[in-house]
Amino acid sequence: MSEAAESPPAATLVDVPTAPEATLVDLVLGLPGAASRVLAMHGLLELGHLTPYAVAQRTELAPEDALRLLAALELGRRVHAARTRRPRRLRSPRDIARFFEPMLAHLVHEELWMAALDVHHGVRGVRMLSRGGLISTVVQQTDVLRASLEMTATSFVLCHNHPSGDPKPTDEDVFLTNAVEHAAHLLGVPLADHVIVTPAGRFSSVFRR
Repeated sequence: MSEAAESPPAATLVDVPTAPEATLVDLVLGLPGAASRVLAMHGLLELGHLTPYAVAQRTELAPEDALRLLAALELGRRVHAARTRRPRRLRSPRDIARFFEPMLAHLVHEELWMAALDVHHGVRGVRMLSRGGLISTVVQQTDVLRASLEMTATSFVLCHNHPSGDPKPTDEDVFLTNAVEHAAHLLGVPLADHVIVTPAGRFSSVFRR
C-alpha cells in the first residue's frame, strides 16, 4: 500500500473544538474557501436567523449547501440548549421561562412552543406550534389542542418570545390564551400557563398579568 493511501483524510487532522469558524464552515460545506465569502457578509448568529433561500441568495451558495450550513447551526443551538441547566418540572412562570429561554430568547422573530406535561408537571415533550415575523405569530387553537393530545399531555404550557424586549402580553396574546384555555378545559387537558420571554431575560405570564 502506498504512503499516500495510508495517510488519513485532511479533514480528520482538524482539531474541531479549537478550529476557527472559517475552517468549520468549510468542513460543513465541503467547499474550501467558501467560508471567506459567507462570513464576510454575515456572522454565525445572523446566519442562523435566515432562511435557506436567503442564505443562498446572499452568499451565492447552492440551496443544498445553504440548507446544510443552517442544519449545522441548528444542531449547535440544540446542543447549547441541552447543556443549559433547565428545570425538569414546570411548576411556575419562572420554570417555564428558564426552560424555553435557550431556544427562544435570542430569536429576531416570534415562535410559539408548547411543552406537554405529565401529572407531576414533568416535561413529556416539546413542539413548535408556529413561527411568525417580527411582529407576531399566528396559530389556531385547534393546532394547540391536537398537539397536546398527540403528546398524551396531562396538562400543557405555552411559551413564546417578544423580540422587542417588552414581556407585556399583547391583546392578541391574551385572546389566544383565553381561547385555548377554555377549549383545553372542555377537552380535559388544561393549559397550565402561557409565558412570554425576551432577549434580556425578562418574562411574564399571560395568566398572571
